[in-house]
Amino acid sequence: MAVLNEKFISELKSKCNIVDIVGRYCVLQRKGSSNYWARCPLPGHSEKTPSFTVNEPGQFYHCFGCGKSGDVVKFIEEVEALSFYEAVKFLADIAKMEMPEGDEFNEDVIKKNKESKERLLAVLKDTAHFYVNNLKKPEANDYLKYLDKRGFSSETIRAFGIGASLSFDGLPKHLKSLGYTESEMLESGVCQKSEKGNVFDAEANRLTIPVINTFNQVIAFTGRVLKPSSDKIGKYKNTQETKIYLKKKTLFNINNLKKLRTDKQLPFVIMVEGNLDVVSLHQAGFKNVACSMGTSLTLDQAKVLKRFTDVVYICFDGDSAGKEATLRSLDIFASEEFEIRVVPLPEGKDPDDVIRTGGKEAYQKLLDKALPLIDFKLKVVETGKDLSNVSDKRKYITEALDVIRSVANESLKEELLQKVRDVSGRTYESLKRDLEHGVSSPKEETFTVPKTTVKSTATDRAERFIIYSFIHKKDFAVFDDDLYFNNLTCQKLAETVVFGLNNVEISKLSTLVNDDELVEVNEILNCGELIAKDGEEKYYNDCVLALKQFNLETEIANLNKQYAKETDINSRKEIGKVLLKLTQKLTNLKNGG
Repeated sequence: MAVLNEKFISELKSKCNIVDIVGRYCVLQRKGSSNYWARCPLPGHSEKTPSFTVNEPGQFYHCFGCGKSGDVVKFIEEVEALSFYEAVKFLADIAKMEMPEGDEFNEDVIKKNKESKERLLAVLKDTAHFYVNNLKKPEANDYLKYLDKRGFSSETIRAFGIGASLSFDGLPKHLKSLGYTESEMLESGVCQKSEKGNVFDAEANRLTIPVINTFNQVIAFTGRVLKPSSDKIGKYKNTQETKIYLKKKTLFNINNLKKLRTDKQLPFVIMVEGNLDVVSLHQAGFKNVACSMGTSLTLDQAKVLKRFTDVVYICFDGDSAGKEATLRSLDIFASEEFEIRVVPLPEGKDPDDVIRTGGKEAYQKLLDKALPLIDFKLKVVETGKDLSNVSDKRKYITEALDVIRSVANESLKEELLQKVRDVSGRTYESLKRDLEHGVSSPKEETFTVPKTTVKSTATDRAERFIIYSFIHKKDFAVFDDDLYFNNLTCQKLAETVVFGLNNVEISKLSTLVNDDELVEVNEILNCGELIAKDGEEKYYNDCVLALKQFNLETEIANLNKQYAKETDINSRKEIGKVLLKLTQKLTNLKNGG
């Protein structure tokens, strides 16, 4: 990673309040004077109860669920999947700071981490140009006919960089002529190696669509075969994952969503199944559309989308696979607190079919009919049941009431009960009675701070408040030679803030400890919240007294064990003298002496 100037990093952190930065990725809720809590926004961690905390004075975060901790730069590294240098640049853009040049960082280290990535991006960019140029060749006639059949204009084809791979060996030969090595071709994902050791185009004989990230860089490709030669060959094929392309974190068309967000033209996002559905809707005027890379939505992709909008319209295909994908995605989007609408598609149809047969107007009508999540769930409960059959009707009512019980809003409950009444033929009063007498409705989720795993004995609390008092430069916090700390994190901080002239800024504390010690730092910074201002000095003195007493008792207990094991008479006498002195000291301490 780049070894950047400490002064630059310090200034960058001072301009990027961690609460503001983290708040871009999740909803933070203040709890206490210095801590904010949220459900963890870090990739790979899904939770229903908030266990992710941000300490504003200390400028660090910690998740009690996944155990990850760090400062604002580390957070961006994690959530954006960036290197340290890239994360600093990301934050520098937000803070409108120019990245340092020349001697400000180590060029050799950057070459190892940065040039490798830039080289792979260059391979991908040149591959994209190669595919686009292939469409101009006579051999691409079938691909042009396919695009024409799908109704894609030349402007749309250019806008999405659609191209074609016409053979297995054309791309490797072309990239080799540009000076790229086989290793770079393979590492970028655009080529693969056969069992015989031959390097070939990973998207051979397919229509190609580049996958572009938020920085407008090509990071992967999706290939669409025109006519599968066997059932083993799928219609679509994505290039393999690389150091710059992680499928589970990537959304197709995210680059255009970023432009819309920048222009404040992104009220919601339409999620569809395939890349060409995105292209079709985009051409029809629905530019706020995206799809996942792969067969199903992932939590990481939902977290990415959350940075762009809080409202999502799910519009998966009308076949059975599409319906299953819709149901899978609902829980993921709901877990990230999206406002969800489900777009009803005709049986067996996809968005592209609707556009081609009915145009933009037909698809807009479907958007207008989109069902809120709770209404869609009720519709799913009804689907496949014969309500003229007594057994099916009872099953429908039971399942429908279970859905309604999950709703906190009472007026919405009444509205939904009326819908169930109209469908089932039961009276509103009887349905309401069954709803109330069934499993009780879950109460609206209350915010609770998760239990921590840090120790909290009286001695731990005393040590924390002593450190807390020195950190906050309390007048009554006076250096004492007899003070020493058992908690390793407290001892580490004490060496700087107690015995080190008291000149460390609170926001720099996280730099003095390891990431796994930030939980303890958080406890220290928050331990004074419940102490009344006019009682702080007395509490501090009580803590000092308690800590000194604990340390003396511990030392005496250890010496007693040593005395009992010692066989040499002279050594026992020396230990006895020390024990006598410490015991007297403890007695004086307890008597206020």
